[in-house]
Amino acid sequence: MPGIVGAVGPRAVQAVRSMQQVLKHRGGVRRFSQGKLANDTEYAVSALGDAQFNATSGSSGLSITVSDRYHSSYAQARIVDSRILLLDRDCIGSRPLFYGSNVKGSLCAFASERKALWSIGINRAQRVDPGITVAIHGPRSIAFGPKKTLQQSSRYRATNNESRVVNDLRELLKSVMNELTDEQMGVAFSGGVDSSLLCAIMANNTNNRYFAAGLPESHDLKSAQQAARMMRIDLQVIQLDACRVEMLIPRVIETIESYNPLDLAIALPMYVLSEQTKTAGLRSIMTGQGADELFAGYSRYARLPAANNKGLHNALELDVRNIARDNLERDNLAAASHSIDIILPYLDPRVVKLGLTIDGSLKLNRGINKYILRKVAEQLMPHELAYKPKKALQYGSGVTAVLRKLARENLPYNNRNSKGAVGIYLRSIAEKHGIAVAE
Repeated sequence: MPGIVGAVGPRAVQAVRSMQQVLKHRGGVRRFSQGKLANDTEYAVSALGDAQFNATSGSSGLSITVSDRYHSSYAQARIVDSRILLLDRDCIGSRPLFYGSNVKGSLCAFASERKALWSIGINRAQRVDPGITVAIHGPRSIAFGPKKTLQQSSRYRATNNESRVVNDLRELLKSVMNELTDEQMGVAFSGGVDSSLLCAIMANNTNNRYFAAGLPESHDLKSAQQAARMMRIDLQVIQLDACRVEMLIPRVIETIESYNPLDLAIALPMYVLSEQTKTAGLRSIMTGQGADELFAGYSRYARLPAANNKGLHNALELDVRNIARDNLERDNLAAASHSIDIILPYLDPRVVKLGLTIDGSLKLNRGINKYILRKVAEQLMPHELAYKPKKALQYGSGVTAVLRKLARENLPYNNRNSKGAVGIYLRSIAEKHGIAVAE
């Protein structure tokens, strides 16, 4: 599992050494480099685990790149000609990256997780926004470069030829999945169309391991087991119960750096699935994340005015643009805690580019969400699976119901029935265990 850290300012080396210890779950130190920028400010950078490290010398000085990269997804830091530290991520933002300065303004640092920055006294860690370049000349000198936009954001070219789109999307997903043929991985299998379609497309899936997690009678477990039988997939079921959920809550809060009820209800199953993936001796887990945002999977899209035209397109593009903040960083943290990488085929830049050109009428059609994805799926799996409805993960796994129950049982009477009871309960756990969370 890759990770990157670095610092600019006095005691930069000590700061990086401290952050390496906090992020040791991302792997040992692969490469480490230290030096001085042109203004005589000390810097240090380090690549962890599988992160890439590249250094070249030129007439202008030393250039170093440390990069958390998987195919087209990346978060990276570059020392350019010994002059400046540049931080940037791809436009989707599958790989997290944060930065900040201490209160004194004597140290600026970056890391793959906020908790690493907190460990060296940087309490206000900020996100390096996808597509934005952060330029650091020194601890007190930080600037921002122009935003790199998604390729389809500047103009809307609707494609509404159904048969052509079905063929193009099917062949593109096949191409993306074929690139993963040699990679043995875990699969977060929910039985919904997103994960089922990826499994159906996989040219060689015999080396992969399929996992589903949830409460015994939860929608997701029943759905996953039914789909696995129909697709002849050997599914490993991880059954949760209230005791295990309660035990995991402080661990997951610390891992995802948040006690937000929605984030925790989604992250907890991912935390468990990643743990099982590691136990199986694998290094990565594939999920169907991104399909809802690209192909209109959420019920709220159907409530938009003019939901079959450019209004829907704009809403989907905005959600894709914000998916790193809303979903990917949380999921990455949950998996990284077990040194597991996340594979996201639907967020491959080629799939995103095509998805954003598809007309809204092919995404929401006669009340059917993710219509075009289901049309592809019906060619590769039983019709029942292609059109099977799916609950949101936080509800489908049964975790949200357990959190509500725990809140009622553990909160004082005046709080237990309030609308924000679960949030109050989770915050009390964070405070009890002294867990730092993002603001």
